[in-house]
Amino acid sequence: MSVSFKQYTKYNKKLWKFQCYLGKTEFGEEVRTTRSGFQTKKDAQQVYRQLQLDFDRNLIKMNGNITFKELYEEFIEQYRLKVKPSTIMITRRAIEDHALEYFGDKKINDISVRFCTQVNRRWIRDGYKQAYYFRRAVAQIFQYGIQQELITENPMRKTEPIKRQEIDEHLVATETMTAYTPKELALFLDSCKKHGNKKIETYFRVLSYTGARKSEILALEWNDINFETNKLIISKTLAEVESDPTTKITKVASQSAKTNAGKRTISIDSETMTMLQEWKTRQQLELTILGFKSTSKHQLVFPNRENMFCRPGQANDWYDVIATKYNLKRITLHEFRKTHVSLCAMADMNLEDIMYRVGHKDSKMTRQVYNYFYPEREERSADQFAKFIEKEKYLF
Repeated sequence: MSVSFKQYTKYNKKLWKFQCYLGKTEFGEEVRTTRSGFQTKKDAQQVYRQLQLDFDRNLIKMNGNITFKELYEEFIEQYRLKVKPSTIMITRRAIEDHALEYFGDKKINDISVRFCTQVNRRWIRDGYKQAYYFRRAVAQIFQYGIQQELITENPMRKTEPIKRQEIDEHLVATETMTAYTPKELALFLDSCKKHGNKKIETYFRVLSYTGARKSEILALEWNDINFETNKLIISKTLAEVESDPTTKITKVASQSAKTNAGKRTISIDSETMTMLQEWKTRQQLELTILGFKSTSKHQLVFPNRENMFCRPGQANDWYDVIATKYNLKRITLHEFRKTHVSLCAMADMNLEDIMYRVGHKDSKMTRQVYNYFYPEREERSADQFAKFIEKEKYLF
């Protein structure tokens, strides 16, 4: 018998205990245990049944009969130890909002390549632009199952890859790309000035004249700006991260740039620096009135009303107010980066300098915008080469 129950006396009180054999672990070790101090035999029997149930469930998991949801919960715990907090939230949303409804209750041994293919097709059919990422996230979890020797193959990795929608740099002329012209950008910035909010005016001036990402600017501290050398250090960005691992509640936090290319020191024109200095003086006054210490080494350049991080979407709200109030052409805040790249090209800056300025790891995206808004550049380069040869042909 795997369990025996006995009644015993302690301090003149009759109690119950049991000894049991639960089984063998995956390493062949026998598991035996003794529990005591129960008021009734029924109480002892209930605890024994739960112990046996928990042991059997764990043994089943070790044999590969674990659900996808259970595997995901194990995966996300170890994943937290090696990736940035913002990556955790992106992965959680992909799996918990889009994958668990299909995979959650299925045993991982029962999930086939065909089933994964059908789910991929459904994500595409439903119009999710992030479908390629959903597929990748699910594949990561199956790969974790392989590492734990719960399964031998990854069914999701055997499916046809979902291509991320992007502009082909060789077909860029057939695509539509939106940005502000120099005149439209000047009109927008003039409207920001008319609006009368110095913080918003300065924010969009920096956004337009640096090509930085909206959250990189929101993460700026005053010690990132050198007013003597007119340099700006970009090394951080804002992101939504977990506030509580047991919920989907998030908070805003600053984290280091994703790539080395994202960490850069760029030059700022004198007018923008003057505007930043004026905003710094104005901000110190406002913070003092509100009771905040304004001389902190890590004082944010563009904080919220509580002198904390703005949420990443705050800049979109500012833009919406200006564009609506002055009936302006609308672009996305990401297209301010494309605007910057296009205007740098018009200003005859070379591709490598532009790439560094906007923090691009490779040239593909930069080149797409560069060539789209300045297609005649290549033709002009050919003319310049021909003129150079004509001029220098008698030199050697």
